Amino acid sequence: MKKLLSIMVIFSLLAVALVSSTSLESDLAINMVEVDDREAQLYSLDEVAAVASIDDLNAIVVEEGETLEVEVTLEAESSAKDIQVEVELRGYEYDDISDRSEVSDIDVSPEGTGTSTVDVNLDLELPARLDKDRYLLRITVDDKDSAPVIRNIALQVKPARHSIEIADVAFSPGNTVQAGRALLTDVLLANFGDKDEKDVRVNVAIPELGVKALPETVNVVSTDDHNLDYEDVTGMFVPIPANAAAGEYQVLVTVDYDLYSEQITEAFTINVVEDARFQAAETLVLAVGPEIQSISQGTVGTYAVALTNAGHSSNAYLLSVQTGDWATSTLSDSLVVLEPGRNQVVYVDVTPSSNAAPGAHAASLTIQTGDGEMLETISLQTNVLEGNGRDRAGLRSGLEIALIVLVVLLVIIGLIVGFSRLRRDDEGEEQTYY
Repeated sequence: MKKLLSIMVIFSLLAVALVSSTSLESDLAINMVEVDDREAQLYSLDEVAAVASIDDLNAIVVEEGETLEVEVTLEAESSAKDIQVEVELRGYEYDDISDRSEVSDIDVSPEGTGTSTVDVNLDLELPARLDKDRYLLRITVDDKDSAPVIRNIALQVKPARHSIEIADVAFSPGNTVQAGRALLTDVLLANFGDKDEKDVRVNVAIPELGVKALPETVNVVSTDDHNLDYEDVTGMFVPIPANAAAGEYQVLVTVDYDLYSEQITEAFTINVVEDARFQAAETLVLAVGPEIQSISQGTVGTYAVALTNAGHSSNAYLLSVQTGDWATSTLSDSLVVLEPGRNQVVYVDVTPSSNAAPGAHAASLTIQTGDGEMLETISLQTNVLEGNGRDRAGLRSGLEIALIVLVVLLVIIGLIVGFSRLRRDDEGEEQTYY
């Protein structure tokens, strides 16, 4: 009796297991899979295991770095809830490459024994550096109540013909830069493609500030080492306007290649800190050559003073120079009218008298607005030497050096003001059209 009871229990458990197994069988099926609008051959796990190599499977040819559009067509004989589809590239050594769909349902009409289909679209981004090989793309379908449905397709990966990536970007002096300074940018490009890339154009810009570097054009040659080559694009200067407000700004690095038919852009964040000198500056910015000169008795010495209008409107400036009885002086211009962002160099000639006492003397250059408001007073120091022109050659050489320095300062100031004005113009246009 006990033996009979045991047998009945065993049969009951087997029946339950059979029923459970049957209930787990899914009414879902993967009807078709298309990769970039190409129908793929589907393989079960058993079929994959039966072949000696996946090279024996019919494969869809794709390029490394490509984003695959995978369309999975599902078929159901009965309604299914909480369906989710996942595609996963098998065999990539560095990381999982997959995409998972949103949860969806399939409703099948209770009338008749018909089926219902639904298309699920997924995107699979292949790495730019993917070995040229065959891979399995596994499609897994899960629903709320059934066992998963798994199918595989074979992918043959070949090198991309054209593929440029931004491998690295470095900023100097770093990710923090002071207003009025330049941001030095180095861009490292990587060629993952099968072709040499000529005339690759690199742009670096900060749109919010209205500034950008001069574009650079380079060639990035492919190599036999997995079609990989690097090209370092250095020395791209982005001037930061002197009046830039403190805060974070986006730096956009844009690369155009393949005869400018392809473009990639990456964004980086920098922090700009204010330069208090420029933030507090009035409309007049001055640059003076050496303020101290040695001039012989009876010899003309020249001081160069650069004036830049950093304001928003045209301004007039009155200049005058005062010396004691030790020298006489003249100005190349006593009235200077400047439009916004413009600059001009004014020359001050100082001639010590023949009986001027050797040693230190000073002349004063005053700058006023057109209304007579005092703006600046500059002290021009003179070391008077005995003799008549014996040190003339040295003075001339020193003046030439000073003028070169002054020209450099003028260029820097002009860039600062010009970019500041460009930013204001851009902001005005945005307000007008947007």
